[in-house]
Amino acid sequence: MSQKRILKAKIGELLLERNLISQKQLEKALEEQKEKGGYISQHLIALGYVNEIHIAECLASQYGFAYLPLDRYEITPQLLKILPFKLINIYSLLPLGRSGNSLEVVMADPLNEGVIDMLRQVTGCEIEVFISTYSEIRNSINYYFPVEIKNKNKEEFDASGLIKGEMLKSFIQVKGYEDAKEKREYKRKEVDLGIIYFSQDKSCKGRIKNISYGGLMFVSETFISVEKNIYANIVCKILLQDVTINAVVQVIRVEKLQENPPKYSLAGFFNFISDEDRLKLTILLH
Repeated sequence: MSQKRILKAKIGELLLERNLISQKQLEKALEEQKEKGGYISQHLIALGYVNEIHIAECLASQYGFAYLPLDRYEITPQLLKILPFKLINIYSLLPLGRSGNSLEVVMADPLNEGVIDMLRQVTGCEIEVFISTYSEIRNSINYYFPVEIKNKNKEEFDASGLIKGEMLKSFIQVKGYEDAKEKREYKRKEVDLGIIYFSQDKSCKGRIKNISYGGLMFVSETFISVEKNIYANIVCKILLQDVTINAVVQVIRVEKLQENPPKYSLAGFFNFISDEDRLKLTILLH
């Protein structure tokens, strides 16, 4: 069984501590991330402040992740089937090997505990993390999944022109003021949508009763403990198309509704959602 690391510091803080970037450079990268989404490491690289090797070496030194140059590594077709392609593509990771109840995975962002917990839920395995650069992982994904990449590009969800610049503001309402700082909460939309999620490598179903830009509430027969991260598929229709929104949801409230058969009301926030799926959610809420 792999040893779970305690991951507290973020990559920007680690680079700052090692004098690889300045506070001003970090703030600039954070502004870019806030505006464009994506990982902070990608913006630090795009701005020319660091390179991918700096980030990989920093994470390997700080947390003991083994660095793996993927151009020298061959992954078998059987291993590639362990994880759904969409997970591999969205989160930029690849399965490397499996031994008993342990699955080796290479990632560019090993500090994302939500994604690692999601992998545990989907596979039922303990996850042993290796690190590689984002470019190496993307090159390998393109190499191993040429058909899937081609099909994805053809079927890309096109919502251009549908999102107004001010639309997101409609999902946030002022809750009140505290210490002269404005507090906000997301408006909820009452819905009746299907949700499929993974718990202990089993697929479970439920019904979403309300959803917001920040999270959701759903009803299910399966108990999930508070603070657990689950990988969820939200099934809905957008512009008359059948669409699935994928997200990592962290459960923050559980209420038992009935004893037999068991039924629970669960609420959680989106711990991780890709830019593509965030766009779908925005249209759904409009």
